[in-house]
Amino acid sequence: MNGIRTLLESLFPLSGWKAGVVVILSQVLASVLVNSMSYSTLEKFRHHLKPMAWEKNGKTYEKLFRVREWKDYVPSISAFDKKNLSSTPDASYLSRFILESVRAELCHSFAVVFGLLILLLTPHQTARRVLLWTIVMNVPCIIIQRYNRPRFERIINRPRQDGTSGIVCFWADEMEKLRNPGRM
Repeated sequence: MNGIRTLLESLFPLSGWKAGVVVILSQVLASVLVNSMSYSTLEKFRHHLKPMAWEKNGKTYEKLFRVREWKDYVPSISAFDKKNLSSTPDASYLSRFILESVRAELCHSFAVVFGLLILLLTPHQTARRVLLWTIVMNVPCIIIQRYNRPRFERIINRPRQDGTSGIVCFWADEMEKLRNPGRM
């Protein structure tokens, strides 16, 4: 492994400002990739990003990181305005909000993967900076999404007034609208 790293460093020396530029470009690439995904693609990823049992629907993040205390201070550059949430949010809005949280988590997860790949191309001193940047700029955002999404999914899961299961009917209706906007 050390020999491969030495070879890569000699072929692609990423130190100093060059490493910084590559890291920032990798963040932009992650954003471009994820922002090009449709809601139906995000819906497929949503199933892979379901909360794990150990996360306890986000409560683990509250207990370990006190996420509720700082999450609102993390800037958002999403085109989706979460400030429109009201005390009785529209189901359609919540479905888009959940899918946009999937988009955000994917974007930051891809950026972490790209950052880890860049570590292979950087000398030891620079690698620490790349790792620090990758963690500081992405992991808090992933934690926020992992904390928030289960809370919003619980809102959608509440039984409807007509007695039907909220999530099954709701997601089927919403995904059909997203796939065929002119037909409904």
